[in-house]
Amino acid sequence: MNNLEIKVINPKKKYKLIFIISIVLFIAINAAGFYFGNIYYEKVCKIYIDRANTGIEYYKNSFDFKRFKTLESYDIDIESSFGYKLAGTYIFNAKPTNNTVIIVHGITASRWEAMKYADMYLDMGFNVVVYDSRYHGKSGGNDITLGFFEKSDLDNVVKWVKWVNPNAVIGVHGESLGAVTSLLQANLDQDKRNVNFYVVDCPYSDISELLSMKLSKSEKPQHQLASKFILFYANMVALNKSGFSLYAVSPIKAIKHIKTPIMFIHGSNDTFIPASMSLELYLEKTGTKTIYISPDAEHAMSYFVNKNEYTTKVKQFLIQNKIIH
Repeated sequence: MNNLEIKVINPKKKYKLIFIISIVLFIAINAAGFYFGNIYYEKVCKIYIDRANTGIEYYKNSFDFKRFKTLESYDIDIESSFGYKLAGTYIFNAKPTNNTVIIVHGITASRWEAMKYADMYLDMGFNVVVYDSRYHGKSGGNDITLGFFEKSDLDNVVKWVKWVNPNAVIGVHGESLGAVTSLLQANLDQDKRNVNFYVVDCPYSDISELLSMKLSKSEKPQHQLASKFILFYANMVALNKSGFSLYAVSPIKAIKHIKTPIMFIHGSNDTFIPASMSLELYLEKTGTKTIYISPDAEHAMSYFVNKNEYTTKVKQFLIQNKIIH
């Protein structure tokens, strides 16, 4: 019978090897995480915007440009709380009024894209303020924070309107990212209640949920895990580079505290932000509220697809809340 030679690994060497492997894995996982997280952060917060295609000339066929040229208007610069200027335009209604609506555009657009909604409000007797959100148009800012810092910018615009017109009845109408910005600002506004109503078109209820949904694109556990991994590191990058957390941009949490009347609008065929997110927000909101699901409309297209019905629904909302008669 042959003697078997058994080699026993020194416990100290064994634990040292395990420690080294653990350190290497930790570094490798984090390196991969920050690499892919940074790519995703750049994709959602540092989007390239072709500003040549966001000016008034690009959008002038989407609104009543001829009427706009006949109305009194002037450019405004409003200080943000973060060291840059917000560029905007104040448009006076042909009939003198204190009613003023602030329109907040969506991602990669500008104040001129928001002018399509100005027609509706000008017809209903409002003055209109449109402005370029941070990192858009002629406004400053180095990144998009998906509503986090944008809400404070909007709050400054609201305060500016209240300053120049103390008797103003103020409304806010936001589209997509602008809708989210509006909801988050509404939460800030609950003490002073400077804003009398909000109309929010196709908002997301929670950005981390939306991004996770877009990253995974399936219910498979491995895809869900990968999306959470990338989102975790993208959030770390956002905290480091932009000073905000993706997990903090959550209108569904803010909506619980908002008593101001809100009208929710969403296209039934929206595949970019599902209409179910507006429904979630609507159901969570207490107090005065209404919702309009626009038939056959894709993302941010409800006004164009169903303009007459859209306008009628908004007008009914304002009449019901005694904003207009």
